[in-house]
Amino acid sequence: MQHPLYIILLNACQTLPERGGIATYTHELADHLGEMGHSVTVLTYPATGSPLPPPPCHYNVRRFKSFDTSQLIRRGGSTSYLLSRLPPKVLAMARDTTGLLRSLPGKKEHRLLWAITWWPEALAAYLVSRIHRIPYVITAHGSDATLPPTVRRHFLYKKVLDSSARVFAVSAHTADCLVQGQVSAERVRVIHNGVRPEQFEMDADGELRLEQTRKQFGLEGRFVLLTIARLFPRKGHLTVLNALAGLKARIPELHYIVVGKGSMRKELEEKVKELSLEKVVTFAGEVSDQERTSLLHACDVFVMPNRDIQGPGNIRATEGFGIVFVEASACAKPVIAGRAGGAPEVVLDEQTGLLVDPENPKELMDAILRLWSNRELAVRLGLAGKERVEREFTWKGLSAKYLDEMNAIMPAMTGKRV
Repeated sequence: MQHPLYIILLNACQTLPERGGIATYTHELADHLGEMGHSVTVLTYPATGSPLPPPPCHYNVRRFKSFDTSQLIRRGGSTSYLLSRLPPKVLAMARDTTGLLRSLPGKKEHRLLWAITWWPEALAAYLVSRIHRIPYVITAHGSDATLPPTVRRHFLYKKVLDSSARVFAVSAHTADCLVQGQVSAERVRVIHNGVRPEQFEMDADGELRLEQTRKQFGLEGRFVLLTIARLFPRKGHLTVLNALAGLKARIPELHYIVVGKGSMRKELEEKVKELSLEKVVTFAGEVSDQERTSLLHACDVFVMPNRDIQGPGNIRATEGFGIVFVEASACAKPVIAGRAGGAPEVVLDEQTGLLVDPENPKELMDAILRLWSNRELAVRLGLAGKERVEREFTWKGLSAKYLDEMNAIMPAMTGKRV
């Protein structure tokens, strides 16, 4: 490594100690790149909990009020509202980013800005990039690639994305959405999300927690389905419940655990009562990371029949990738996913799981019955999924792919490996 890079990640969306996919994405990339010898700083909003991830942590965190967009979202929410109040916020973010840049040692040729989402971080990165003549990259997670046409046609959207050195899409599905929105294809690179497989391995303590989980939820002798997701329409919880209504008489030991919180909680609880599934379904709410891993190991099948939904304002809600599918595969569990969004890239039909029509409870019911009646198939799919995770979806390997892309865009690094 000839020169360490100075990488600044701009995140006004979601970072530790908050939980969520983007928080995990930010932490894992920053930590792995830092462990590889690069200087990584995450610029984000003030935390309500611990300001830093637990050690060992190989990156720095700087927190500024300018990166707190929560009030903008709470007080408005519409695209027109947010865009009209955005300039002061973006300028403040650019100011604080510039202040950090000025404090960095080394040459500016070794510096890179990384916007974790296109709005508003990439707007600030664009401004700073123009002033300091350093490149910036953007990550598209899914929803930012399926914005309403009025937004994607907006000159700011196209200008900011097409002026970036790279737009990293977490799936080919997300990349296709970007290109359909007339983002320059030459800048788009697909790099999937990942996990640390070792976090899902079972040791003595893990086996003890697993036993406690089985007792807590009464899982002994049960055929356990599990969904871990926010309780939002596109995650497919209602499709699962409708399928269970036709399965409860055929699989007496059936049990379905729902982990997560969200706007659909009351609707789902009412559906459970309507379908007389009270003895079949357990709502576990939010759980710790350790409990999450224990439940993944305790289940027989992970199921999330995700679907695409066209919402108000012509906004399409889609599963950009589906990191939870990878987590389930890391635990050697067969996965049932919807044939929608980025899920087919994560769950290989008939190889690591089964894909179903997310709008068809009968198809989902048949898939569950198939895995229940054919244990050999379930085990084969689960083990194949685990092998694929260890081969293709580790943060260590994915971080190396990101570095390869950085090699190609850093002027001083041409022909050299960082």
